[in-house]
Formats: sequence, C-alpha cells, structure tokens
Amino acid sequence: MRTKTWQIGLLAVSILILGGSLASAEVLETGSKITEVVVFQDRALVTRQAEVELEPGVASIRLSGLPGTIEEQSITARGEGTAEVVLFGASLKTTQLTDSPSPRVKDLEDKIEALRDTRQEIEDRKKVFADKHEFLKSIRAASLDQLGKDLVTKQPSVSDVASLAAFLEDELAKMYQSLHQADLELRDIDEELNRLERELGELRVSFHERETETSIEVDLEAHTSGTFVLEVSYRLPGAKWAPTYEARAMSSGGDVQLTSYGQVRQRTGEDWNDVAIHLSTAKPAVGARMPEVEPWYLSIRPPVHLVAKLLDAAAPMRQEQYEREDKARAFESRYDVQAGRAAMAPAAVAQAAVSAQGPAVHFTLPKRETILSDWQPRKVAIQSYEFSAAFAYEISPKLSPRAYLRAKVTNEGDSILLQGPVQVFLDGAFVGTSSIDVIGPKEEFDLSLGIDERIRVERKQLSAKVDVSVLPGFHGRIKTIDYQYLTTVENYGQIDADIIVIDQLPVSQYDEIKIENVQLNPEPTEEVKDKPGVKRWAFKLPSAGKKEITLSYRVRHPVGMSVAGLDVEVVSTMDF
Repeated sequence: MRTKTWQIGLLAVSILILGGSLASAEVLETGSKITEVVVFQDRALVTRQAEVELEPGVASIRLSGLPGTIEEQSITARGEGTAEVVLFGASLKTTQLTDSPSPRVKDLEDKIEALRDTRQEIEDRKKVFADKHEFLKSIRAASLDQLGKDLVTKQPSVSDVASLAAFLEDELAKMYQSLHQADLELRDIDEELNRLERELGELRVSFHERETETSIEVDLEAHTSGTFVLEVSYRLPGAKWAPTYEARAMSSGGDVQLTSYGQVRQRTGEDWNDVAIHLSTAKPAVGARMPEVEPWYLSIRPPVHLVAKLLDAAAPMRQEQYEREDKARAFESRYDVQAGRAAMAPAAVAQAAVSAQGPAVHFTLPKRETILSDWQPRKVAIQSYEFSAAFAYEISPKLSPRAYLRAKVTNEGDSILLQGPVQVFLDGAFVGTSSIDVIGPKEEFDLSLGIDERIRVERKQLSAKVDVSVLPGFHGRIKTIDYQYLTTVENYGQIDADIIVIDQLPVSQYDEIKIENVQLNPEPTEEVKDKPGVKRWAFKLPSAGKKEITLSYRVRHPVGMSVAGLDVEVVSTMDF
C-alpha cells in the first residue's frame, strides 16, 4: 500500500515538474513554408515545414502569421532530425495586434497607401498647374491692357507682340498637356486603387480578419542537440476543387484522348507557392458516425380550424424562433461552426498518382504547383488516358436535321472518372462542351463529339390525308388522318460512317384514339427500351452513300375531338 502511495506521489511530482518546465520553456520563433496541400471539395489540409537547431531541454516552437480560420482540432505535428526529440502536443494561439496578421493583406494595404500618396502628389501638381494657369491669364490680360495703351501713346513693336503671344501660347500648351497627363495618371491610379480595395475587402470578409495574429505552438523536449525538421498540418476552409476534362478525337476514328484536370481555387489567406498538391474527394466535414435512428410516431391531425387557431397563437413565438435560427445560421455560415463539429482525421498522403482511400479518390499531381489566395480558378493537370472508342452518328430527324457524332468509350484505366464537364475537340477544333457522370473502371460511357456537317439529314412530310366517315364499331363520325414521312441521310465524308437514326410513332393513351396501318421501310433494328413508339435504325453508310427511311401511320378519332400532340393539325370542313 505504501509502495502504491509512493508511486502516485512520485507521478504527481513528475507532472508538476514537467508542467513547470513547459510553462517556462523557451519559445523559438521560426519561419516556415508550405510544402504540401491536400485540397478537398470545401477546404484544404495544409502542411508546413520548419527547420530548427535544438539544444537539450524543453522548448516551444512557434509558427506565426497563420490564417485565423484554422480548425484547431485538426492540428497535428510530427518531425525528424539528428536531435532526439519528444513531442508533447500542439496548440493554436492568438495574439492581439495593431497590424493586419495576413501577409497578403499587409501587402495590399502597403500598395494602397503608396498609391494614395502618389495620387496626392499628382493632385498637388495639378494645383501648381492651376496657379500657373491663373498667372499666365493675368499676364495675358495685363499685356492686352498695356497693348491698348501703347497703341494710343506709341506704336508697339510687331516682334514684341508676336514674341509675347508665342510665349503665352507655348506655356499654355505645355500646361494643358501636363494637366491632361496628370488626369490620365489619376485615372490609372483610381482603377488600380479600386481593384486593390475590392481584393482587400474580399480578403477581410473571407478570412474574418481581426486585429489578431494566429500562430501554432508545438511543445517538445530535446534529449540531444541537433537539427530538427518539424512538420505541422492543419485544416482550414476557403479552398475547393472540381474535376474537368478535355477530350480529343479524330472524326476518322481511332482512340479518344481524355485528359483530366482539377480546377482549384482558394482564398485561405496564404499563397501556396511551389507546393505538392493532392486533390481528394473525401469529405472531412462529414462525420464518420451514422446518425441515430429515432422512433417514428404517427398521430391524429387536428381539424383545420383548430390548426389555424394554434398557428395564430404560436405566431409570435415562431417568429422569435425563426429570428434565433437565422442568427445561428448566419453565425455558423460566417465562422464555419458546422464544419468544426464533426471532423474526420486528415487523409493519408497517396504514393501513386491516383489512389482509392475507402470510398474517396485521391489524386497526387505530377508536379509542384503555385496557387495564389485570390479565388481565381487554376487548372492543373491530373492524368491523360488513351481509351478505345466506337464512333457512330446519332440522328433524330424529327427533332433536328443534324448528325451528332458520338463515341462509345471504355474506361480502360484502374481508377474511376469523376463527374464533370468535358471540353470536346474534334480534328483539333473545339466543338463544344459535354459532360460525363461517374465512370468506374472497365465501364462504358458515351461522349458527345458535336455536329458533323458532312452527314446531311432531311426529313419531310410526304402527305397528311384526311377523311371523315362513319365506321362500324364507332359512335358518330370518325376522322381519319394518314401521315407519311421520308427521312434521307447522305454521307459526304471520305470514309464509311456508322449511322443510328431514332424516330417515333405516336402512342395513344385513350381508347377513342386509334393508331393503325403502321408501315416502316426498312424495318427498325430495335425498339428503344422503356420508350413506347420510339424506333431505332442502325446501319453503315458508305462514303457518298444515301439511305432513305419511310414511316407512315394512320390516326383515327371521333370528329370534334381535339387531339393534342399530332404533327399537323388538319381540320376537315365536314367537322362542322
């Protein structure tokens, strides 16, 4: 029992000694640089590195000048070096300042102040020009007055008058030119001031700048002297990325080259200069724990008049509740409270260019990048793929007289393709923007490659004959309309083309409307699944070839019934 009591007492003394040592530890202020950034879809994980020389003893390493939006619970520290070191932990510190803590904000403030000084100098020059202008005007007025007197008393010299006029003209011209130049300089300065002030305002709003400086302090104890390289990682909002693609293909066929990019933008308050960038689809702001399922109760809904009375009585309290909720949402939106409530551990660094980490995908960019904290989109290359593809022209003649080139592509890589827009280049020319959904490995997907004018399409109505009669089995008079259409496809290209034509027949949803005498020549290749009446023809069309498809059908319905959806509204005089 005495041994156990002695051990507890020794542990307490050790903790007190260690606590006292940490409280009096030397604080080493050191510079650091960003070496690595993992960009998520709504925030970033930043890694900073600092190198220090340590002597044996307890110390704290301080990394200053950091953004004020760091998520404190996300801070981690690690390190290595020739010094034998034990890390005790890392903490976020704030210090009251008179200057702005953000280096970029300070730089903008300095530039704005310098421009304002320059502007004042130009305004002062303009005042001097104005005084000179008044002086020259007074000389001209006095000279004209003296000239009038001289004309009465004596004959003035022509050369003297000309010399004075030339002097005044020259000086006034110089002055007006200087004033014009000063106005041009002021215009340029005002434009630059407006731009810088807008950027400064956005930074202050985005970073919630306060008169404080944010720093991270890492407590440690060095058992031996030597060099120690400290790495500190932290998460913060103000960064995002989205996948985008470029697809390049030749109309003659062959493979499709698909290049994936990440469009990255950030306003975290610190520039990422020459850093290793990783792009991740993980969502660190979403908790890993499944929400609890609560009981689901059913109750009797009160009568409408009672509900109205209850609502009227609760209106004042409900208004107060809405106001409280609005204030809470505004606070959370401004300070990202929700993001800090449920944070996951930082993603591990991927070794390969593309890796799957559970349900998330992690891309490591092939080279170091520089991305400024200006919220401007920066397009960074991720990977390039060569996929085999089957090309075909899709035509829907009823909707458009155009042939759309489509490539059925197979994702032959080992990683998924994320959903995103695709800029399409055909034969080296930009033809438009398409998109892809999430595509798994070995999965096929369609890529639209735009319109090819070398495939000519024409659809025309050959006839729409109307007849009104009385038929067995029908009550009253019946209107009969016979429709016939001809679709022509011609290949003006140099190579054979695979063609897919998609057309349709009307489908009746009422017993009174009959669709009869359907004739299709040639017969369609297949029916389109889950789309009644939609037909599909697939064929190969040689260069300079021509293909015709005829489609005819009859529609019957009672006279006087207005049928919605018919291609042509044909009215017979016998309706009346």
